[in-house]
Amino acid sequence: MAKLAIQVKTTGEVTELDLTADSLTTLQTAVGGWVQAIDLSDTLSMWCNEEGKLISLPHNPYAQAMWDEVFGAQTDYLVGDVVFTGGTDDEGMTLGLDEVTAKKVLNSIAKTSQFVSPRITII
Repeated sequence: MAKLAIQVKTTGEVTELDLTADSLTTLQTAVGGWVQAIDLSDTLSMWCNEEGKLISLPHNPYAQAMWDEVFGAQTDYLVGDVVFTGGTDDEGMTLGLDEVTAKKVLNSIAKTSQFVSPRITII
């Protein structure tokens, strides 16, 4: 059985990931470096780049919306691509998202997309 995770890039692009094989490598690749887990609930964890602010990754308004919903607005500034997974089991192993939690994440991203202007890069 696949362990579902959802990657959300700073651009709003969403990708489903399978954490069944090598979850640490998959998570590190998805966030572009060392990972830090933030538990948003018993059934939802958000993984981000541990050094994201230090290396000036761009703001992630989708991750920010999830953070603000749980911890309150303006308590932190979320940057870089993130991955949402389920919580952890009794042995501390990362779980995949259940269907209800996955839908909650996708709904939050869709809702946030209504308020985010597309990023324009001028060269």
